[in-house]
Amino acid sequence: MPIFIVYLILILNFQKPLPTKITSAETLVEAMQKRYSGKWAKTITFVQYNTHYTNDTISGTSIWYEAIAYPDKFRIDFGMPSEGNAVIFANDSVYNFKTGQLKASHRQPNNLMLLAGGIYFLPKTEALQRLKDAGYDIKTFHENTWQGKPAFVVGATKGDLQKPQFWIDKDNLFLVRTLTPTPDHHLQEAQFSKHIKSAGGWIETEVLFLKDGKKEQLEEYKELKSNPSLPDGLFDPAYFGKVHWMK
Repeated sequence: MPIFIVYLILILNFQKPLPTKITSAETLVEAMQKRYSGKWAKTITFVQYNTHYTNDTISGTSIWYEAIAYPDKFRIDFGMPSEGNAVIFANDSVYNFKTGQLKASHRQPNNLMLLAGGIYFLPKTEALQRLKDAGYDIKTFHENTWQGKPAFVVGATKGDLQKPQFWIDKDNLFLVRTLTPTPDHHLQEAQFSKHIKSAGGWIETEVLFLKDGKKEQLEEYKELKSNPSLPDGLFDPAYFGKVHWMK
């Protein structure tokens, strides 16, 4: 190769902008969105196999059927959809159905959904505001280690596990852990693991929920489909019982 071409390649490489160093919640969200914007699966369906625990001991199992449309639509059918027991998250609200009837509804943004995927579909300023509204101190940031891998942590200083916080895998920029203190002085924890490729992003296939360090529920996701076509009205309470993604 002619020497001038070698020099040209070196010059062009040196002129490439360096990646933004992640030192804050803002630069973290910016990096996450830059990595996966237009690549993360917009819709997902899966069957969820649950193991329930009482005092760290298995107390039962169940199967749920779930559908997601990012950034903020989520539906869980508890048992077979034909039984009519479900919850729908949409429009920053939650709608609870029992035996086909709407039993309750109230405003409740789904913060886990925001962190697990919705964040990749929102403008940066809106994503940061939603994180702040969810109770995270977005001005507090540090680096840590989770399950032997480096992680970014937003919401608490190192060693403080009593404040609302979320942990993001440093290499892959996806959610791996959340800690949420409750008003009645308990600590809820969610651990996201066994991620697999989904479209141009990732999805966890196992989530463990704990309360004060004791297991409450283990979720295992199977029959995953990325970017499936979902029927109109699936997340609309007015259409409950009329449409579903399961054929």
